Amino acid sequence: MYPHPNWIEVDLAQFRKNIGAVRCHIGKSLYCLPVKANAYGHGLIPMAKAAAEAGVDYLGVSCLQEGAALRQAGVITPILVLGAIHEDQVVDLLALDLEFTISSRFKAELVAGHCRKVGRKGRVHLEVDTGMQRTGVRAASAVPLFAFLHEAGCFEVVGLYSHFATAGDPQDPIALRQHNEFHELLAHPIFQGHSLVTHIANSGGTTHLPQAHREMVRPAFLSLGYPPGALPGIAPCFSLKSTVSFFKVVQAGEGVSYGHTYKASRQTRIVTVPIGYGDGYRRALSSRGSVLIRGKRYPIAGTICMDQFMVDIRDGEAYVGDEVVLIGKQGGEEIPLQEIARLCDTIPYEILCGFTERTPRIYVETLS
Repeated sequence: MYPHPNWIEVDLAQFRKNIGAVRCHIGKSLYCLPVKANAYGHGLIPMAKAAAEAGVDYLGVSCLQEGAALRQAGVITPILVLGAIHEDQVVDLLALDLEFTISSRFKAELVAGHCRKVGRKGRVHLEVDTGMQRTGVRAASAVPLFAFLHEAGCFEVVGLYSHFATAGDPQDPIALRQHNEFHELLAHPIFQGHSLVTHIANSGGTTHLPQAHREMVRPAFLSLGYPPGALPGIAPCFSLKSTVSFFKVVQAGEGVSYGHTYKASRQTRIVTVPIGYGDGYRRALSSRGSVLIRGKRYPIAGTICMDQFMVDIRDGEAYVGDEVVLIGKQGGEEIPLQEIARLCDTIPYEILCGFTERTPRIYVETLS
């Protein structure tokens, strides 16, 4: 890897500690770790391999391409494709031994045709929509669809699942209603006598709704350490770092960056940081966000550019090559991911998923 002034630092020791904390919390339930969207910006293959080595039972992906990348990297852990599938993907899904989602009779019939052509059974999970209104059959349609899958002779129905639209607190009425609908559906006689992996709990459900753990849970964000302290030992394993690339003195009244939206109130020291919105560091942080340099917090000065931005360090001290922390800890200070998301008026997931491949991921072990 060529040297680069910016990097995402992922602490694999903390990641494994998070997995251990979740494992203790879920008891005998299977553990599916979704690693979709480049493992939420952490790096698909390294995180999947680390999770497999830590003993998760399943990996979840959004699409065929992610599953194929893991198989080609030598990952043998069961992989569930959670997203909607398309007809031209079925042959590869079967060949790569990927479990995948069936959410309609139409898709089931398409898959059945390909299974018969190649002489292989599709290992599938039936998705039920209990309130997300995204994909999945209604509960009333789940019984006849399960019957079709069971009788078609070309499917192995591994599991049956749903997804919470909310699960932010232990008494969330929508989540409780979804869980109850799912629970009542599973009591139908058609599902009795079948060894099914049933699952509905995302990170919120895993944390707050132990009755929703069922045979498997899917806590991605919790496993990555969010929200910090949700379970004992849970902490983020992600940091975003850069370096000071330039230093100058700016006089009182002089503007900084595009549009001169930031003007120095007095003579001040400005340093340049070589990362920008082309790397996924959001332009919405212009003159709003902060960074850490030498353990001190300083404000972003002016508009964030595609590849760099400026910081007003006032009378502070900084030199070219100094480490700059954009997300994470330095000394006794911290810029948490949640702060960045709040300033950008979005959710932490979107911030993490937005970092591009131009910024390399570095994997470290910091826990003793």
